[in-house]
Amino acid sequence: MKYLGLTVASYLCLSLAVLVAQQLVPIDTSKIGPTVGSVAPAFSGVDQNRTPRTLKSVAGPKGTMLVFFRSADW
Repeated sequence: MKYLGLTVASYLCLSLAVLVAQQLVPIDTSKIGPTVGSVAPAFSGVDQNRTPRTLKSVAGPKGTMLVFFRSADW
């Protein structure tokens, strides 16, 4: 009988979680962050050798292509 109550409670919690998740408003990610082709702001950082770098210092003769990948685990 103890396990039946635990099973019912687990089912109710799961049902509530599904109900709440269905009512969340989806986020339009196309409006977050810079758009494709926009100019990146000036920034600086340190590379793997602890050498200070800026966007201008890593630019080649045709400019710089900056790629950022955001994993779903963040």
